[in-house]
Amino acid sequence: MRERGLPAGSRNAGVSPRGILAGMAGEVPGSAFIGRAAELSRLDGVLGQAERGSPRVVLVAGDAGVGKTRLLLALADRARRRGMRVLMGACVELGDIGLPYLPVVDALRELADDPEESSLLAGAATTAPGLGRLLPGIERAGPTGGDVDQLQVLDAVRAVLVGLSERSPVLLVLEDLHWADRATRDLVAFLARTLRSGRVTLVVSYRSDDLHRRHPLRPLLAELVRLPTVERLELAPFTRTELAEQLEAIAGAPLRAEQVAGIYDRSEGNPFYAEQLLAAGADDTGSELPATLAEVLLARVQGLSEPARHVLAVAAVAGRRVPHQLLAEVAGEPEADLERGLHEAVGAGVLTSEAATGSYAFRHALLQEAVYGDLLPGEQARLHAAYAHRLAEDPGGAAAELAHHCLASHDVAGALAASVRAAEEAEAVLAPAEALSHLSNALRLWEVVPEPAAVAGVGRVELALRAARAASTAGDHQRAAGLAQDAVGSAEAGGDPAQAARAYERLGLYLFDDGRIEEALEARARAVGLVPDRPPSRLRARVTAAIAQALVNARRREDARRWCEEALEAARGAGSAADEADVLISMGMVEQYTDPARARSLFAAARAQAAGAGDLEIELRALYDDAEVGKEMGDLVSAGAGFDDGAELARRSGLGWSRFGIYMRREQLAVHYLTGDWDECERLLATVPELATTLAAAQVVAQGLGVLVA
Repeated sequence: MRERGLPAGSRNAGVSPRGILAGMAGEVPGSAFIGRAAELSRLDGVLGQAERGSPRVVLVAGDAGVGKTRLLLALADRARRRGMRVLMGACVELGDIGLPYLPVVDALRELADDPEESSLLAGAATTAPGLGRLLPGIERAGPTGGDVDQLQVLDAVRAVLVGLSERSPVLLVLEDLHWADRATRDLVAFLARTLRSGRVTLVVSYRSDDLHRRHPLRPLLAELVRLPTVERLELAPFTRTELAEQLEAIAGAPLRAEQVAGIYDRSEGNPFYAEQLLAAGADDTGSELPATLAEVLLARVQGLSEPARHVLAVAAVAGRRVPHQLLAEVAGEPEADLERGLHEAVGAGVLTSEAATGSYAFRHALLQEAVYGDLLPGEQARLHAAYAHRLAEDPGGAAAELAHHCLASHDVAGALAASVRAAEEAEAVLAPAEALSHLSNALRLWEVVPEPAAVAGVGRVELALRAARAASTAGDHQRAAGLAQDAVGSAEAGGDPAQAARAYERLGLYLFDDGRIEEALEARARAVGLVPDRPPSRLRARVTAAIAQALVNARRREDARRWCEEALEAARGAGSAADEADVLISMGMVEQYTDPARARSLFAAARAQAAGAGDLEIELRALYDDAEVGKEMGDLVSAGAGFDDGAELARRSGLGWSRFGIYMRREQLAVHYLTGDWDECERLLATVPELATTLAAAQVVAQGLGVLVA
């Protein structure tokens, strides 16, 4: 529940910016590095391959305390001496609440602070909605809502790493992947598959002893180890000789053989466990060794003064790294007592201080877990409440953290409000799985919070529809339909026909995406029945246009034509240019099979109307459908020009990986293949991440396979 990421501006430091090698297992005084010679040699070889332009990914596995962080810090130090740019970040443990892309944000934050290198981020942000929201100081370019694929952000991060490697080789280290959110796991999978150029090394670590049978990281690891560019490095415990060397370095003198044997037997060669046994007095042959690691760790803490133990208790509840000011406010101690406690905790090697960020962190996660677990439930709840109170006063704080502290302190109203805000933050950076998680939490809390709509700032129907949209964007169409059905039930119970109509219209969309065509048509018919045709309204235009589209998909074109005419009348009566453009496209879809020329004129009119209304997604849809009809008519020249224009408009507008941005890129390849321009096909394929990790990219790449086969 703490963060061990590097502070900004630390990349050129000669030693670890986490003070005295914070978080290391097997820490010893000075610069000594015990054991791991074979592992470091292997990692050196990986760095060499990346320097020669062959990107590599390494999965560093091992039990808690076995020395993963220590090894990675040594690797980072070697990489810096080789002239490599080192970026480091760490995942944090917040239960079921995720902070999207947190370790990557940590790793890239220092780029945003560097005037020369921030240009890379700014350039990537121009075509990647949401990337600018990940990092402060980067201009937020392009739309961040709408039907945009997460690939937009993933590809931007890859582009930044490859661009950075043109100046110097890059080592990206992400620690504690067992705590990673879904967005971070998606990014690791994406980079592992798509880093085919650039002098980049990606190293990720995880606790192998934390991976239970259903852990979400397991399927990803099984997939990654099959890739030719991925290596797995398992850290074994120390041998007896290595452990003796470690203990001697810590103690400053050789230990008796029976002391080493006792600690080795109890620690089973785990460096951190052995160090704690030594610190707890296991070097005294007359003392009884603690039964468990938790007892070992707590024995070390309980030997400290009351001010130090209080500081540690407050820090253990914090979650991420603890800024000094926040720690002081929650501790509520006189400054002199607080400083005395901090000095003692740091001097004992339990906490580390980080001057660059003015914060503190536990030297190892196991220490934090032991201190937190030793608190009484009432103490935990009280301290979580104190953190929640202060985080709520910080408008720039992460809502996901606030929600975590609210839930842990049983503040269900605060957790509801924070969960809704956390979902908005996840949506802004195109992390639909995290948005869905937060919205699902909010829906679960709804029934136990008095006046929940006032607390959340949104009604339950809207909340369920937002969750349905997040599920759909994350690719779970069945769950999207279920959430939309939930919204329908809430809307009908509330007796609001307009709200129910909107919910039915969305339900129809998600049912269609799930392949349930007749059910989708029925849902959209229910939507139409709930909205009066007089006076004309945007909602009437929307639901009638939706049923028209459903009828086109069901090949009932005459019925679709009738509904299109009614939808057009409603859109014009309501004065909605965007809805009118949308209906014109549906009318073109009806006509394209019997009167292609008329269909294309309708698409052209729709494009002009959408451009005038500033609706990029509808404009792209009109462009796509027009070019598609041209292709069906055999007019490959105009079709190719249309798809090229559409793909460029999508890219320039930050919608390159939206639904119709994907369609444009796919059909570009198809037309250039048909016209024999295979060189252009290969050029276009080169712009798509290789070995794509999302359905969006796979749809594009699949269209280019004809050239590769030929």
